[in-house]
Amino acid sequence: MIRKSFILIIPFILVMFYTPMAYAGYSSVKIGPQIQNVIAMNAAAGTTSDGTPQMYITMQGEPAKLVVVNLETNQLVDEKPLASSSSAWAITVNHDGMVWIGGTPTAHLYKYNPNTKQLTDIGKVSGSSSTSIHDLEVVGSDIYGSSSPNGDVFKYTKEKGFTNYGQVISGKKLARSLAYSSTANTLFVGLGAKAELVAWNLKTNQKLPILPQKYKAETSIYDLDEAGGILFAKLEPSKKILLFDAKTYKFLGELPASSRGVSPKAPDENVVYYTHQYQLYRFNLNTKTSEAIPGTLKGTEAVSLDFVKLRDGNDALVGLLGNSGTYLFYNLKTGEKRIDKLPLPPQAVTIYNIATGPNGWIYSSGFVSGQLGIFNPVSQQTMLVKHIGQAESMMPFNGKLYLGVYPGAIIYEWNPNQPETATPLFSIGYGQDRPLSMTAANHTLFIGSHPKNGEIGGALTVYDIQTKQKITRRNLIPEQSVSALTYYNGYVYGGTSIFSGKNLSGKVDAVFFRLRANKPTSAVEKIKLPLAHPRLIHALMAGPNGKIWGLSDGNLFTYDPKKNKTSAMKIVPTTSGYIRNGTLLAGKDGWIYGVVERKLFRINPNTDKLEFLVDGAEDIAQDNVGNLYYKIKENLWMLKKE
Repeated sequence: MIRKSFILIIPFILVMFYTPMAYAGYSSVKIGPQIQNVIAMNAAAGTTSDGTPQMYITMQGEPAKLVVVNLETNQLVDEKPLASSSSAWAITVNHDGMVWIGGTPTAHLYKYNPNTKQLTDIGKVSGSSSTSIHDLEVVGSDIYGSSSPNGDVFKYTKEKGFTNYGQVISGKKLARSLAYSSTANTLFVGLGAKAELVAWNLKTNQKLPILPQKYKAETSIYDLDEAGGILFAKLEPSKKILLFDAKTYKFLGELPASSRGVSPKAPDENVVYYTHQYQLYRFNLNTKTSEAIPGTLKGTEAVSLDFVKLRDGNDALVGLLGNSGTYLFYNLKTGEKRIDKLPLPPQAVTIYNIATGPNGWIYSSGFVSGQLGIFNPVSQQTMLVKHIGQAESMMPFNGKLYLGVYPGAIIYEWNPNQPETATPLFSIGYGQDRPLSMTAANHTLFIGSHPKNGEIGGALTVYDIQTKQKITRRNLIPEQSVSALTYYNGYVYGGTSIFSGKNLSGKVDAVFFRLRANKPTSAVEKIKLPLAHPRLIHALMAGPNGKIWGLSDGNLFTYDPKKNKTSAMKIVPTTSGYIRNGTLLAGKDGWIYGVVERKLFRINPNTDKLEFLVDGAEDIAQDNVGNLYYKIKENLWMLKKE
């Protein structure tokens, strides 16, 4: 399958902007955003005090935004930046029309008043190390929230602020979804990975797992809704919604469904709505049967479904379809149904990863939305290539660029001579999701990966570009991900992360290893590092002095293959992150450059002299003349020596 990619050429005029982040002797040039996109993460709908039906859409960007659209006129009426967030998965409207939003990656809670157009940043969920709020549920005057990666469930009240209840089930670090039944005074919590569904009685504090055993191999309970005494639980990844009695917790059956969930109960009927295979369906809560609504959804599925009251007194079902700004409007009385585009403004997208390409240009991959921004240092223009997902790794090889794309661990080949064509070569499979690292030798790619939620253990995949044959060695290092790779003198060197779907902290160490490139199925040779209990090897590279250089937990280490000797020095005291937080490259001036924990540094490989150059930087790349590049949020920067 060959996917056509859309190309935009965006001129950037470089204005010299000297930032205080750079240390003496260097200056940073702000190039600017590399990727812009319209990514609608989620939506909810409601009616203002003057009777205006509105949709509230959260948009990915730097920062993320709340965009408000009048559903009568399809006009944008307000937009508010969500400070501290680059996306927002959770949004709900409470009984008095107030809009509540949960942000990522700082777990901030926001409140928006549609009548005054005032946005309030409530702040970060206190007492929690989670970074993403996945769902919000209104329970009376309280707001409950679910989060990851720590799996905390919390409550917010105006009087007391945040209360953190921690994990509903010990060890479950993904609290994905919430729904409340007032009849049973029960908060239902959808968990991952693997999937579990918990009925939490808020009066007795009893927490009862109710998911049937046959569904526990699913990744998570992605969405929850309660309507008419029935709990609807959407599975991930299966396109099914499970039905439970919300009072007795009895399992009632399953429903084929592609939408994120179901609508609330309709205002004048005992029915809810959902979508499946690009079709709108009505589900009767009494008979528990479904009926298709004529017409297609034009290749999209519902992300959100809500009801609004129109000025003529009729009720309409409205919802976000997909993530590109398409919406559904369905008049319940007249049967009028339309699919249209919301007037959403493009947002600058957080740069997830940067790399040097085969032509010395600087390639940027966007967070969540993907796309590829390609900056030409000579023309000072950026070319935008769409329809390439979030690249966990990028590597130039034999005049082409290879990308390891999340989700699905798909490997792409991109040819600069055919910029409109991105070719997916294969998906790694074997439960893998993030191709974290790549290296190459002769005509062979070596790819290190991290598993999907609910899976344990990464893999090393070997792909022959000429024969198109691949070998995947799952759990090459048991229960660890392969987080870093490099090639030198007949060997592939690798490093692992102990954060690979199982809590191994304090039990095992990350592993530095090598194997012969021409014998990829041979035994792994482990190389001991002079570090106390390393957890994550962030990066590896072959240095100009015949040594292998690496980063692990804020330490820079070297390995001399000829002498079989290792050494290490501390760069930063501690590091965050589980799968990537560091990069290295060999500068054209003979120095080794790196970034770890947002500090850009360099070291002289002959004298071990260490210099810090920039605070706040992430990732590093280099063009053909030796200029260095790094990223901060949505912006690409160039580092120049004064």
